[in-house]
This record gives sequence, structure tokens and C-alpha cells, in this order.
Amino acid sequence: MKIIVYLTLIAVLSIIIGGCGKATQKPNEAIPNLSEQIIKPGDRLDEFLITTGEGEDVFFMSKVHCPYDSSTGIESCEQPVGTKVNVGIAVYDDDPSSGKTLDEYWSEQTHEMFIEGRPVDLQAFGTVDFSSIIGTVRVWNVVVTTDKPGKVTAHSTGVVGGDAFDYTAIVSFTAP
Repeated sequence: MKIIVYLTLIAVLSIIIGGCGKATQKPNEAIPNLSEQIIKPGDRLDEFLITTGEGEDVFFMSKVHCPYDSSTGIESCEQPVGTKVNVGIAVYDDDPSSGKTLDEYWSEQTHEMFIEGRPVDLQAFGTVDFSSIIGTVRVWNVVVTTDKPGKVTAHSTGVVGGDAFDYTAIVSFTAP
């Protein structure tokens, strides 16, 4: 009979201790939702590094256009692994008669970018200006690179100069 009492007491204490352990766990709401975490320079999304870069060692999708589907707003590029690819959409003064400068167009724009569904902190990345045959062009300095084959998608929406845009850049990194 003593053995049954001891076993019952041990079982009851185990239940109480187990219940206390569960009471101290954080609720599911406290676990961060990855899709809501804002991307900043230096962040990684799986094998992809989201960073900044400028100059000759960066492939600008807005400078060297890749195949573009105007019905979907999707531009797709293939680049070898290790390539630094700027996935920003370009802003430039395409109408000299408007009287607006690039700085005015830029300051009046609205722009949101998401990479793999996660929002990007564009202000943290800053901008890059470069020259083209149409004049000075400005893009957000959002660069993606990886050392392994894979595909990444950057989606941008907003308004520039009163015109709405909806643009998706898909970069497929391929083995050299």
C-alpha cells in the first residue's frame, strides 16, 4: 500500500511540475513572424546576402535590362553565383519639360520593396546614382548576392511622377 501512495504522490508531483513548465512558455504571438521582419543591409535570406554596392562590380538590372514581360511587370535575369545584383527600379527625369529635377522626383515618390515577401528598409540601404544616355539615374542601393545557385524575387510598388508602378525582379543565380 505504501508503494501505491508513493507512486501516486510522484505522479501528482510530476503533473504539477510539468504544468508549471508549460505555464512559463511564451505564447505563439511572441514568436516573431519572419515575413514581418524588415530587411536591413547585411541580412541573409537563406543563402542570399542582402547588401549594398556600387560601381563596376555590381550588375544593375535597371541599367542592363533583362527579359521583361510587360503584361506581368516581371523582369528575369540569370547571373552567375557571386554576382552582385542591384534589384532596384530606376528613377530619372524623363520629361525635361516638366521642370522637375531628379531630386524632386525622388523626394515625391512612394516606394515599397519586398524580397521573398519580406519588407525592405529602403532608407537603410540608401541610393546610388549613375549616368546613362538619358541622364542621371537613381536607384535604391539594394543588392543581392549568393555563392550557391538559387532564385530570389524582389517586388517593388509605388508612384513616381504621378505614375504608379508594379515591378518584380527575379534573379536566378546559376553555377559558373
